[in-house]
Amino acid sequence: MTPSTANVTANVADFDLREIDIFAFCRKGGSAEGEIAVRDLPRILAETAEDAPATAADEAIRYTVQGFVQEDAAEPGTAAVQRLFLDVTTAGRVWQDCQRCLAAFAEPIETDMRFEIMASEEEADAVPDEDEDVDVIVGSRRFSLLALIEDEVLLAMPVAPKHAVCPTVHESLVTGADGEVEPEAPPEEEKRPSPFAALAGLKTTKH
Repeated sequence: MTPSTANVTANVADFDLREIDIFAFCRKGGSAEGEIAVRDLPRILAETAEDAPATAADEAIRYTVQGFVQEDAAEPGTAAVQRLFLDVTTAGRVWQDCQRCLAAFAEPIETDMRFEIMASEEEADAVPDEDEDVDVIVGSRRFSLLALIEDEVLLAMPVAPKHAVCPTVHESLVTGADGEVEPEAPPEEEKRPSPFAALAGLKTTKH
């Protein structure tokens, strides 16, 4: 079933990202798009590099949300099964510390995810885990789209952010005689005694 084109704009006074009837939103084919400042996403703000520019908190995370209903065929004589879905995309950037040079840099973020909305934890647990492109979540009549958008940005942030090419080399890195950066030597593996050496020892002690 094609999603409805009914629109709900994000800047309308009666539309609150923090609290929405997600079931009604999806059934009506509601959609919204807009921008959220990083300062309004406390978990993202907490992950922002300390040395980020003063304007980092004003960086905008763009989002779109689109709800729709999919009707699955049922047994003859019974009503079709209605399934509620929500598409969420985000795009923007978050300032993080590069794990190579330790300098703050803007990490681009882009996500595109589809969610199936269930009415309870029991229903969500009963959904077969077959489609990796669809995440099953529990909805409510006071659902926070803001929290869901923030979750998506957090999940997209790399565990070890790095520049594609570092502009400088941090002094804590090891440098060689020619000034080139040398990778730190990997820790030496514990040497295990050779069973053949032990066998040779036995042979020399026997007469």
